[in-house]
Amino acid sequence: MPFTRRKFLNQTSKALGSAALLPLIPAPLTAFSSRRSVPAADKIRIALIGANSMGFGDLENALRQPGVECIGLCDVDDAVLTRRNADILKMQGRPAKQYKDFRKLLEDKDIDAVIIGTPDHWHCLPFIAACEAGKDIYVEKPLANSIGECDLMVKAARKYNRVVQVGQQQRSGAHWKQAMDFMNAGRIGTLRKVNIWGNFN
Repeated sequence: MPFTRRKFLNQTSKALGSAALLPLIPAPLTAFSSRRSVPAADKIRIALIGANSMGFGDLENALRQPGVECIGLCDVDDAVLTRRNADILKMQGRPAKQYKDFRKLLEDKDIDAVIIGTPDHWHCLPFIAACEAGKDIYVEKPLANSIGECDLMVKAARKYNRVVQVGQQQRSGAHWKQAMDFMNAGRIGTLRKVNIWGNFN
């Protein structure tokens, strides 16, 4: 069975979810060389929009999937593009084409899917443009800055029949559901205040 975009997104979201449970230590770049060979016709060609931090982490996890190749890299910062493309060269043995404007990247007909890892307030426009360009999408959380933006993004995904995954790996673990069940059962009484923090370095 060919390695489809839907299968790619499914396996990538599982990999990203698993990665959330591991310490935040980068895997050696040599781990990419052990991937099994996949026929060229079955490859998924992806591009990254927003190449720093979480976006690049998402790309690393995607490239661990067999048959996935990064052919495009977009960022407004030349230093980030240069550094990340050097990493991509080490990971897959060839660099990606570099872009500073996501609209130019989306014109590339060879790109099957994009990862949107831009800052939180800059997801909506690349997302809608990617849908219009016929690309499937993995977009980082939060999806958008407002319900209005989210509504536009959902409308675009449906209109252009795109496969979309939002990176919400910390929402589906059993411990989150147990906490919600405990709270919803009234076991802590009336909820009056919630404090939220991230336990990260």
